[in-house]
Amino acid sequence: MRICKFLLTLYIFFAALPVWGAEVNIAVDKKTISDGDTIRLTIEYNGDDGNKPDISPLQQDFNIVSRSSSNYINFINGQLSQMQKWTLQLKPKKTGKITIKPIKIGNISSNYAEVEVKELTNVAYVPDSNENINSPYFQIEQSHFPSTPYVQQQLTILVTVYDSIGLQNGNMHISEDTQKDWIITPLLDKPLIKQDVINNKKMNVVTFAFAAFPQKSGKLFVPEFSFEGYYLKNNDMDLTDFNDFMAFGISFQNLMGQQVPVRMKTKKEEITVMPIPDNFTGQHWLPLKNLQLRAEISDNADFKVGDAISRKLHISATGIQQNMLPPIAFAESAAFKQYPEKPETSEQVINGDMITNATVNTVYIPVKAGKQSLPPLEIEWFNVETQRFEKSTLPAEEIYIHPNPALRQEETEPTIKPAAVAPSSRVTKDSEKPALKKHTPLLKKAHFSLEQYLIFGTGLAVLLIVIFLALRKPKNPYYGLVIKYLKNRNYKEVRFALIEWAKIKFMRPDINNFNMIAEVAQNKDFSEQLSALNKFLYSGADDFFNSAKFIENFKKIDKIRYNVQKKQKILPNLYD
Repeated sequence: MRICKFLLTLYIFFAALPVWGAEVNIAVDKKTISDGDTIRLTIEYNGDDGNKPDISPLQQDFNIVSRSSSNYINFINGQLSQMQKWTLQLKPKKTGKITIKPIKIGNISSNYAEVEVKELTNVAYVPDSNENINSPYFQIEQSHFPSTPYVQQQLTILVTVYDSIGLQNGNMHISEDTQKDWIITPLLDKPLIKQDVINNKKMNVVTFAFAAFPQKSGKLFVPEFSFEGYYLKNNDMDLTDFNDFMAFGISFQNLMGQQVPVRMKTKKEEITVMPIPDNFTGQHWLPLKNLQLRAEISDNADFKVGDAISRKLHISATGIQQNMLPPIAFAESAAFKQYPEKPETSEQVINGDMITNATVNTVYIPVKAGKQSLPPLEIEWFNVETQRFEKSTLPAEEIYIHPNPALRQEETEPTIKPAAVAPSSRVTKDSEKPALKKHTPLLKKAHFSLEQYLIFGTGLAVLLIVIFLALRKPKNPYYGLVIKYLKNRNYKEVRFALIEWAKIKFMRPDINNFNMIAEVAQNKDFSEQLSALNKFLYSGADDFFNSAKFIENFKKIDKIRYNVQKKQKILPNLYD
């Protein structure tokens, strides 16, 4: 009996040894990272009591991006051991040195770890490389011109990335804080790439170009651009012959190396945006390099009253986006009826300048014969190169209108026919006047048949339908286009259609960017969708934009009725 008790006590003692000897260890894969990067934290525990680590203290300094766990059982030299492992992907919430405090599993605490989070700058280095002393491996620089633009004048921004190793899948992003007062659009479909030697180091020079239009005057920060990409580490094999080989959509070269992220951003820079000059008296402010007008009319020179005369106006404006072009309308003429059509616009880039081309077709119906003049057009604009106001003029065009015998001239006054019998000269006495026959009021004697009631009822129903259709708010013509372009992935036209939809929806002809749409819509979800769409249009990365979700929010906003004021001024309270 004593022997049994001894053996039981001995078994309990040795069974408790793994618990008494349990340890918790933590480690990070990188001790220095840049702001926005992530680290991988590993927690290892050799106990088998089923406890889990308390990771709640980590949330004070980090966002937990992902987590995973695994168990290992080893039997070596007759000894059984168990290991539990947790892996966390962490994104720091602040910059500077962060101490990861000991992690507890039950009553057992781990060691601590440290990581330094550096602010994102315009340079990036290769970790643990002696060559960093001489010069950085990666760098991003930004330049712009002119130095002091006018409000709504095109500011050309060049963003250049210097790469000495070979970056992969680089994406450019625009800071939301600095772009709120700007309209920004790429000038190049693809960046310009060349090779150069800088600081005795061979580098790839990648240049992106953007056109930015400031929407208010005063002190503004130039839009900041950030770059995200990666390079391959520990790839010493010569895989030149396999650069173009792909397997299941994955580059063979990328399979042989570790992807190391590279993140940089341009330096913050403040500029002065000039306001509209005090001597401006026009209706629309147009800061341009050039503005050209020309027109052409129908080839037929033998016009008659009632014929349709087509007059196409061609506009070429250098230094403006197509959605910033003001509406064009000719003066009214008593000799013609005018029927303007929807303008056709397009954009192109020539020598770094954004050029908008517009064609406005107007159909004129002459109502008077003789020598008539199609009305002239005059557009005032500000020449940003000469600093002077100029006027581009399209003169009146004289044409001869022939009478049209096929059209009957309408009588302006009704003709009164004379009586068939001449009035008698004899005066009739009152006593000789015939007595008026008394009649019973018509309503008392009127009787309506069933057919008359049906006709009356049908007419009343038709009248009510006509009144309903007349009073019903017309459908926004751009509503369907926004949804159509999104479904067809025609994202280049989505921006234009969405802005035109907002102008009609909110009765704000001054709306010209997504920020103004979000401001008048006053809907948090829709504002987030607009921001995601804006990022997608500039970066091309669709990992944060969902077109189906955007359409769902867009339909909800379109159904909401907003209290808006008509006759709003163009660009109200925009300038200082």
